[in-house]
Amino acid sequence: MKNLSFLFILLVMLFSQQVIAQEWLVPEDQKNIENPSEYNLSNVKKGREIYLRDCKSCHGDPGKNNGLPLVPHPPDITSEQMQKNTDGELFYKITHGRGGMPRFENTISEDDRWRLINFIRNYNPDIEPVYVEAPPRNAKLLASINEVDKKVEVFAEVENDAGKYVELSEAEVEISAKKAFGNLPIGKVLTNNDGRAEFKIPETLIGDEKGLVNIVVELGDEFITDDVVLDAAKVGQLKPTPKLIKKEVLWSTNDNVQTWLLLSYLGATGAAWFAIGYVVFQIYKIWRVGKE
Repeated sequence: MKNLSFLFILLVMLFSQQVIAQEWLVPEDQKNIENPSEYNLSNVKKGREIYLRDCKSCHGDPGKNNGLPLVPHPPDITSEQMQKNTDGELFYKITHGRGGMPRFENTISEDDRWRLINFIRNYNPDIEPVYVEAPPRNAKLLASINEVDKKVEVFAEVENDAGKYVELSEAEVEISAKKAFGNLPIGKVLTNNDGRAEFKIPETLIGDEKGLVNIVVELGDEFITDDVVLDAAKVGQLKPTPKLIKKEVLWSTNDNVQTWLLLSYLGATGAAWFAIGYVVFQIYKIWRVGKE
């Protein structure tokens, strides 16, 4: 019995090795598809966000070879094994997946899959990197709300090598609405050469019953600064009030009477009068029997 178990395990191992050893072949018509997403800092940064969210858990940190110990092992994106793929091959593999590699066709948009490839190419030794990992820098962030125009006005500064704060240009500022269970992203905006930016609040943003929203303004992880919270900004749509808790009038003939409450009252009142009538009828029957 032990020999049979050992033989079974050996066969499984040999079969697994054969499967692992098989090359991941990509259809010829997919190999040479060019990346329509421009290789620039903005797209690489977006690709980095996607990588950190969907890929890092398996492939690990770029250049550190600390991916999960899976079979087959998820290659480091800086490795030759990864970089020897064409853009078309990478797109096909990310899209369709295989084995332990998830299929991202329905979870990552086509544009973002190409941006993810831009981030991978940022570590290709034959391509000049446009994004370089660096320690976060000290920064200052100021923000105010223009309730009339429904705009968030931002000013950002960063500490330079001389220890002086200067205008922070070309920096991505994230705008979100503070909710009970976390922040709801609203959008992003880039600062100009003067370190300033304006963000238009979407007309679809829902506030509380008075249209008030707590706006959160923050810089990316590459900067050390406190987030700015603009409390009770009147820039949102009025929150719809559920019918059941709407202030309405019961004793009225107007349209604000709650139908369900009125029917409940009439039902309860009718039942009470029925019970009273039943009791009176029973008393009457007893009285008739006593008379006889």
